[in-house]
Amino acid sequence: AENRAAHDDTAVLRLTKPQNSFAQNSAAPKPVAPNSTSSNFADAGSAASGSASNLASNSASLSQNSTVSNSAPQGEQNGRNFGFLGLKYYEPIYMLFTHDFSKKPDRKADELHFEFSFERPITYDALGLGEKISFAYAQNSWWQITQDSAPFRESNYRPELYVSAPVPFADELKIGAMHESNGKGGEESRSWNRLYAQSTWSADGFSITPRAWYAFWLDRTNEDIADYMGYGDLRASYTFGKQRLSALWRNNLHFDGSNRGAIELNYSFPIFNSGFYGYLRYFNGYGESLADYKRSVNKIGIGLSFVEF
Repeated sequence: AENRAAHDDTAVLRLTKPQNSFAQNSAAPKPVAPNSTSSNFADAGSAASGSASNLASNSASLSQNSTVSNSAPQGEQNGRNFGFLGLKYYEPIYMLFTHDFSKKPDRKADELHFEFSFERPITYDALGLGEKISFAYAQNSWWQITQDSAPFRESNYRPELYVSAPVPFADELKIGAMHESNGKGGEESRSWNRLYAQSTWSADGFSITPRAWYAFWLDRTNEDIADYMGYGDLRASYTFGKQRLSALWRNNLHFDGSNRGAIELNYSFPIFNSGFYGYLRYFNGYGESLADYKRSVNKIGIGLSFVEF
């Protein structure tokens, strides 16, 4: 019995000793330097954050540089926008009821005249000169609303491509090429092409724009069009508040019996707060339309302008 008891005590000791050793090992883990791992992660995170910040900065810089030639100046961004497709107003958009005091056998004296136009800038500052390259389009139509079946008597279509840039001696210099035609065939066809240059000066509400052109590729039915339309025109305007007076003068500068030209006077004014403008217009001379490039008209018109110019 004593031997068995001693044997049992030895067995208990053998069983409990490994448990005590395991407990000691569990209770006494190998010491680790405090905060060393956290510090390493923090340093790595800081470096990564710095790299990301530099990458973002470089990306922003590259993005800014890559859009210089396609970004409109602030004035272009805010002014005369249609609000879609990047289109902008180009010339006055209006509808006038007109009366021609010089009677003609092929038409009624009263008709509706309207103009629609737009431009689409192609690029800004591509050459680093602050210039704008743009496509523009204008259409004038004369509608015989007082005649039976109310036909459109004439429509003139004028696409053009131009470049404009600020210059030291004026507000801007504009150089372009335009085509103008009435879309008809045969003996009624009228068309011509022009290269032109113009400058604008403005101060205290006044503005003046002389323009000169060179005509080429004339339709055989209007080869003498320069004898009536001349080689340039002069525009002037005065703006006070939201009212505007403007004039156009054109002359062939033939100081003899073949002198031909035209004068146009315009006045626009706001109609309360409607967003529309009343529009009065007087035209006397040659070239109001391509069909009348060699016939003088004496017309007055009253109507609406849909854009402030």
